[in-house]
Amino acid sequence: MQNIHLIIPAAGESSRMESTTPKQFSNFHGKTILEFIESIFSKLVAIKTITVALNKNQKYIESLGCQFSKKTTLTECGGSTRSETVLNTLEIIGGDIQKDDWIMVHDAARVGITESLVNNFINEVADDKVGGILAIPALDTVKRVDKKQQITCTEKRDEIWLAQTPQMFRFNLLKRALTSFKGNPTDESEAIEALGLSPKVVKGSLENFKITYPEDLLRVDKLIKGSNHD
Repeated sequence: MQNIHLIIPAAGESSRMESTTPKQFSNFHGKTILEFIESIFSKLVAIKTITVALNKNQKYIESLGCQFSKKTTLTECGGSTRSETVLNTLEIIGGDIQKDDWIMVHDAARVGITESLVNNFINEVADDKVGGILAIPALDTVKRVDKKQQITCTEKRDEIWLAQTPQMFRFNLLKRALTSFKGNPTDESEAIEALGLSPKVVKGSLENFKITYPEDLLRVDKLIKGSNHD
């Protein structure tokens, strides 16, 4: 299997958290959320390198005394969007890796990820020609609405999955997809899909949700305390 290199885009401002500190630097079980996530991936033998992409105008790493593993490199290449940050990171690490190496991307605000989830994800995607993502099937009925918030139809729920991270694609393919995409894709998969390709979906976990609002920190804390988080 080719090497896997993880990118953690951590340059966001977290405007919906109603805090002056971006959520990735919030305290979680005695460390920042970013350190918590990095520590999970750094334990995985399959992960060759980790690159944390930061906003050059934020100095939380220094002021909070964050500590990371020897696998991890910090780079101040954050862009105005997630996709720009990932593309900037690819440009930086591209000279040190093979063009068909896997690039895994994980949100800096999904602390519900576990080693077992990632290992299973790697096993499921490693032989796929395109790559893949973690996702969970929609549990609620999904309605499509127009600009006036009037329902236009009910979607087939069994065909709706909610995307999570990590997402993993070959270096060359991901770079081409992000470079050629018109606009800002909401995730790496959307850029890959725009090339006419179909990433594989691997079932994720309800606990692997993205922290977006202040109450999400309490929710994930209860979930992890009540589980055997590895």
